[in-house]
Amino acid sequence: MAAEYERRRPDYPEEALRWAAEQIGLGEGARVLDVGAGTGKLTRGLVALGFDVVAVEPGAPMLEQLRMAVPQAEAHVGPAESIPLADASIAAAFAGQAFHWFDPERALPELHRVIAPGGGLALLWNWWDERDPLQRELGELVGYAGLEPYRDDELPGAPWFRELGRTVVESVEQSSPDAIVGYLSTASMFLTAEPQKREESLRKVHELASRYGESFPFPRLTYVFTFARVGDG
Repeated sequence: MAAEYERRRPDYPEEALRWAAEQIGLGEGARVLDVGAGTGKLTRGLVALGFDVVAVEPGAPMLEQLRMAVPQAEAHVGPAESIPLADASIAAAFAGQAFHWFDPERALPELHRVIAPGGGLALLWNWWDERDPLQRELGELVGYAGLEPYRDDELPGAPWFRELGRTVVESVEQSSPDAIVGYLSTASMFLTAEPQKREESLRKVHELASRYGESFPFPRLTYVFTFARVGDG
């Protein structure tokens, strides 16, 4: 599914990345890490802002897509729990649509290790906007209604990090029934479903979205959290 993930998943708004970088205090050309980088959706945004980016991703097929899409970034195979970088070798780490997959007991001290003193961590999630009638209906159908992409008690904290700030960035793109089906087909809940159930669910999604036309505005919320690395060592 790596190629489909690359084709179907949205990028991250430049406004969200700039806000996170300013919160952490990153200078021009700073060396930053995209951990759990997938196919490079976040990586390319960081490169576009002028940062020296290293991407770490455990899935070799995903990393192959990233290397093709963002050849400017240094890329390594590896998980968030065992990052193949030297101590204090980056100014900040970013994770887009990934932190909820990490084992925090192992990943947080590892992130603390590779981030230099005075550096920081940014977590981002692209998420649904249930103020939009279509997405409100989709939420009831698919099961994300009323949910948020994070839980406060699962966010990074002591003794490794302290929160600097959080924001929600709003953006809008044009979408279509086929695009929504393609996006959802890359979601874990559909990837792990039985084939017959998966196809039936995606058929219902397409029918619902088709009621809104062949093309329509599709608003999105991007949740952004920033954290400071704690300690001098």
